[in-house]
Amino acid sequence: MRAMQERVDAGFARAARRLGTIGRHYRVFDPLKPLATLTGSPFLCFDADAGFQMRKPRMWARPMVYVLSDAPSLLIGDILQQEERFYFVVEIEAFRPPLCVACNRRISIFGMRGVTQRHVEQCPASVVLTGKGEDSRSGMPGALRSGSYMLSLPVLPDFCLVPYMQVIDELGLRYSVDSVELSQNGTRANLSLQQV
Repeated sequence: MRAMQERVDAGFARAARRLGTIGRHYRVFDPLKPLATLTGSPFLCFDADAGFQMRKPRMWARPMVYVLSDAPSLLIGDILQQEERFYFVVEIEAFRPPLCVACNRRISIFGMRGVTQRHVEQCPASVVLTGKGEDSRSGMPGALRSGSYMLSLPVLPDFCLVPYMQVIDELGLRYSVDSVELSQNGTRANLSLQQV
């Protein structure tokens, strides 16, 4: 079984070198410096289709993609960079290409409102609109209801996201964490946009 997996990995590596481009591979040891540890510069090729037919681009608001890589040892939670785009690994199964999340934001996470402690600094993440106008807690009487968002965050050592924490992205948008789903693959959370 192990010999077969090594042959599959070698095949993935050959395909990555043929189809992909050189990227960067980071391993997170400190949530306050998620991109501080560069572990290599592997060839990377991403596709929305596990068969890597390269027929169509990833669809809007669907962040899941597969990766071919010649990195010697990918782990769940590793961050990959190809040009200006970041991805993080969420699933690794035998005989299959690793599954990743395409990131569209760099976020910082603070304690609950009024607490200034920073837990995460400029970490690549996915923030996708999931509902329009359902949230009524805007803070302004008569204001339009803000949208609901789904946050996907990589596994971060010594950090656990909890409801009521505050999320700020690189654009300065502020979100409040409503609910959290923790797993060994990463963290998913429902966010609501703060309007004031």
